[in-house]
Amino acid sequence: MKVPKLTNAIHIHPLFFLLAFSAFLTGAIYQFCVLFGIVLIHECGHYYMAKYYGWRVSRIEIWLFGGAVVSEEHQSRPFREQLHVVLAGPAQHIWIYGLLVGCEWLFGSHPLVTTALYYNGIILLFNLLPIWPLDGGKLIFYLFSQWATFRNTQLLTLAFSFCLFLLLCGWMTAGEHWTLASVWLAAFLLLENLLEWKRRSYVLMRYLLYRSTDPSPLPVRYLSVNGDVLVRDVLKNVRVNLNHVYVLKHREGSYIVDEQECLQAFFRMQQANLRLVDIPNSSQ
Repeated sequence: MKVPKLTNAIHIHPLFFLLAFSAFLTGAIYQFCVLFGIVLIHECGHYYMAKYYGWRVSRIEIWLFGGAVVSEEHQSRPFREQLHVVLAGPAQHIWIYGLLVGCEWLFGSHPLVTTALYYNGIILLFNLLPIWPLDGGKLIFYLFSQWATFRNTQLLTLAFSFCLFLLLCGWMTAGEHWTLASVWLAAFLLLENLLEWKRRSYVLMRYLLYRSTDPSPLPVRYLSVNGDVLVRDVLKNVRVNLNHVYVLKHREGSYIVDEQECLQAFFRMQQANLRLVDIPNSSQ
């Protein structure tokens, strides 16, 4: 497998250099380098796993207090791929921890190694918080998607994420734990949740478009529906990693409509208001 050039994929936000300059002035350059290195390794785990599965990944973004792999395929690819890509980031912290502990065992305890261990643990725990768009939030999305429709999964994930966000903000306020960094992180998480709420319809359409072009075989889920149901209504209730087959009621004999026929009617024929009973299929 050809390894993509990482240097062409990394985009650093201008504010990141402001943080670097501040670290230099305050004598915290070592802490800054450790933090940057751990974040970069974490994101490289996501990046290379996504590339391994052939995802369209545009870049790795390094922000003021973290990073992200920019890809529009987190909610559209097969469940196994999504799970592996998300877990590839936190998995990097395991070998980093082993390396640091090994250094302590070989060379003895040192404040620099202790600091690196602290940052490694903090970044891991923070990313596993079940708040969107952190890795923990994406894992919650994948968990809900195993029994809820894609649309309801979006709603449940964002509702769960926002409630936990409010609880954490309340705890931070009650305990007077707020710092400048935590305020920036809270603002980022709040903004991301609001943006994801606004673009949830677009995300659903993106998933449906992916399903219409992906030939991968999926487990079949049979649903009994009324023939007068519209194409746009059944597509609102699809579940991930399942191929829906609609068995029409009030029909003599066997009359079924496949999910792909609904998707083609929606995207290619542009007939979102077409009734399922009016879709021609081979079972007639």
